[in-house]
Amino acid sequence: MRKIGNDVRLGYDQESDVAYYVLEGEGDCAINGKKYHLKKGDCVFYPKGTKYKHLKGLTLLAIACPPFDRKKRVYVE
Repeated sequence: MRKIGNDVRLGYDQESDVAYYVLEGEGDCAINGKKYHLKKGDCVFYPKGTKYKHLKGLTLLAIACPPFDRKKRVYVE
């Protein structure tokens, strides 16, 4: 589980496909340069290599396969 703060940067996962379920809050995310609005109960899926960034205001449950490894996330901003 992760609460989104101000430290989020645009990036992508090299090895993991990731699904996020919004547990609380409302906010925006950027996916491959396009902005989307998310709210409690929404689910979003990012195949590996998808550039994404969650913006402040969301509490998320993340499910990654294979398990997420921060060392294998590439930041592009």
